[in-house]
Amino acid sequence: MKKAFIFGFVLLLFAALLPAQTWLTGSVDDALAKAKAQGKLLLLDFFASSG
Repeated sequence: MKKAFIFGFVLLLFAALLPAQTWLTGSVDDALAKAKAQGKLLLLDFFASSG
């Protein structure tokens, strides 16, 4: 139990020290061009609601 507490504390400390993620808004084409220029992958997050 003590190991789990220490692991959780270290994990929270590590997460607090990481820089905040910057989210892009705009067109998918702009985001894709920026990702290609930086050599990164592009993650698209979307949802739909029915109701």
